[in-house]
Amino acid sequence: MRDAERFAVRRWHWISALGLALALLVGRAAQLQLASLELRQQAERNTIRQVEVLPPRGTLRDRKERLWVSNVPFFNVFFTPKEATRLDTSALAQWLQIPLPTLTQRLAQAYQYSRTKPSLIARYVSLARYAPLLEHQWHQTGFSAQVLNTRRYLYPTGAAFLGYLNEVTPAEIAASQGKYSLGNLIGRSGLERQYESLLAGRKGYRFVVVDAWGRELYPYQEGKHDIPPVRGLDLVLTVDADLQQFAESLFYGKVGALVAIEPTTGEILCAVSSPVYDPNRLAGENVSLEWANLNKAPHLPLYNRAIQGLYPPGSTFKLLNALIALQESTLTPAGVYPCAGGFIRNQGKPACHAHPTPLDLIGAIQHSCNAYFASLYVDLLHHPKYSSVREAYQRWREYLHYLGVGRRLGVDIPGEKPGNLPKPEFYDRIYGKNRWNAFTILSNSIGQGEVLMTPLQMANAMCLIANRGYYIQPHFLRYVYLQPHKQVTYFDTLWVPIDRRHFDVIIEGMRLAVEAGTGYTAYVPGLGLCGKTGTAQNPHGADHSVFVGFAPYDDPKIALAVIVENGGWGASWAAPIASLVVEKYLTGRISRPQLLDYIKNTALLPP
Repeated sequence: MRDAERFAVRRWHWISALGLALALLVGRAAQLQLASLELRQQAERNTIRQVEVLPPRGTLRDRKERLWVSNVPFFNVFFTPKEATRLDTSALAQWLQIPLPTLTQRLAQAYQYSRTKPSLIARYVSLARYAPLLEHQWHQTGFSAQVLNTRRYLYPTGAAFLGYLNEVTPAEIAASQGKYSLGNLIGRSGLERQYESLLAGRKGYRFVVVDAWGRELYPYQEGKHDIPPVRGLDLVLTVDADLQQFAESLFYGKVGALVAIEPTTGEILCAVSSPVYDPNRLAGENVSLEWANLNKAPHLPLYNRAIQGLYPPGSTFKLLNALIALQESTLTPAGVYPCAGGFIRNQGKPACHAHPTPLDLIGAIQHSCNAYFASLYVDLLHHPKYSSVREAYQRWREYLHYLGVGRRLGVDIPGEKPGNLPKPEFYDRIYGKNRWNAFTILSNSIGQGEVLMTPLQMANAMCLIANRGYYIQPHFLRYVYLQPHKQVTYFDTLWVPIDRRHFDVIIEGMRLAVEAGTGYTAYVPGLGLCGKTGTAQNPHGADHSVFVGFAPYDDPKIALAVIVENGGWGASWAAPIASLVVEKYLTGRISRPQLLDYIKNTALLPP
């Protein structure tokens, strides 16, 4: 009996222990279940958001590596209706400096567009304006921001070739395969557009945990999945910022263009398109308004005359005609033509001014004799070596293509015009096939016919002459900053089928034209400037003033072309402007301060 009682007690102890253990297990299971439910509910309240991180855009520096175009951070502010709790629209309007009716309308449009997708409600918001919203984001929920870099120009010059940034269009976003998204900026013109792939960099992403109200809590898995952005390349340009500013200052109150190139490299030293404007006008929140104002401004400041303006080259074209005739052996340097105030064989047309006569080639260039170059052109196109005038014209036209006329040179900014160099069919349509000859199109002999050139083409022709037979494609990109040997693009060297000896004769005539001829207003002792003036007839008003040249004579460092619309004689405005730019570049000083003041302070346009 006693054994039976002891067994019963032990059994009870075992049952109690087992029950207690079971109770503990059940309790722990319940605890874990409740905890798991709480964690799951918290996880449901939190989500992971992918946040786009835009890279800093590459900067631009001048040829001396001085910072020219830098970045200024702004914010694009987005609103996602689903993540909003309550909105204090009055406070928001005050912080973002947006009129309350405008902000209310944008918020309403966001609700109509999508409750789950962000809508852009404010562009180009400065840090000072965005800071209050950032400070109150815990109760002003539903807002997010995208940092973007717009431009700041430390030298307020060069707008025509630098270009500007603007927001991507929906079509560009769709075609970019994820490279661009809403609110991103893209190069819209000039170098910003040409080198967008180098300057833009590559966007990155960070992943963050946000709560049900869209507020960021912490980096997802401590940021190990984040993709860092890759900043754009910093580029060094060929342009000298000081020279660019100086050249632009000479075009006060004038319409026209100037292009200066280093002959041995094809590097563009400065490029003016006037009227000029401060490139900072097209940076920041007012870019659309400023662009519209510039687009309707008188004399079209957005029109890049340096690469798009089409002008009769005037007497500067005589140099190219002479080179062709020398190479084709229809002209000798020592041969002379008479001048009787005009071209005798065509009843005195084109007319000419007073100068010594008869002249050889060097003298004809020095004094810009129209009769001489009319004779040259007639004898070229009617030479017996050709079977017809048409064949001779085709040959003449081929040479001009080699010389960079009538075709794009391939400069590294968009929008370059090819100029105009008529085919024989053009004259067939006007005069009838086989019914025209050199006398019919005689104005081509002195650059007053249908041939049209851009200032870039004229400056490039001077590089070709300065180099005695070749040129390198004119360009604005020098190298990648701190990586001068990094090859990012290639510029061709082009040779022309004209013997070197023929260039020496042309250059001597250009030297005398400046020292004691029609280009004397460009003469500076010791500068070694060789040049040629031109007076381009303009059917819409006063003639254009033209000058082309290079310096120094024996070791060319700069070649240039200058056009001053409605400026009259080439010696009146274009030649003095050219000489000031050349002197400033080669010597760093100006020896004629009175001339400088006159040019800088005299306007040809009405106020």
